[in-house]
Amino acid sequence: MKKFFIRTFVFLLVGTFFGNCIYTELRSPGLAANMTQYVMTSEDYQILGPVETQGEFVSWFLLVVTGETGYSELLKQAREKGGDDIINYRFEVRQKSILLIVWNRVIWNASAIAIKYKDKIKK
Repeated sequence: MKKFFIRTFVFLLVGTFFGNCIYTELRSPGLAANMTQYVMTSEDYQILGPVETQGEFVSWFLLVVTGETGYSELLKQAREKGGDDIINYRFEVRQKSILLIVWNRVIWNASAIAIKYKDKIKK
């Protein structure tokens, strides 16, 4: 009878500890880079408008990873609008995982402002 209680206690302890690791779902804003290395004024660039994208990446056993990168997609859209760069970009991240390392899926939404530098900055 004593072994039964010990086994039950160990099972409950392990189940409590690892119960939240079996499947998790997290949604949070990503890091925002709202500062630049250069001091610019609104006379240095022209705002072309917002650019937005979304995507996902999936990993299995932390070895196989598929998906896209958001920053490069935002920059590509800005260049399609005739822009040179992006500013004030933000990411929102939603993550789902099974046993933390077996399977991870991250869905992200990204947005930024496309800008075009004026001639005096390009020189």
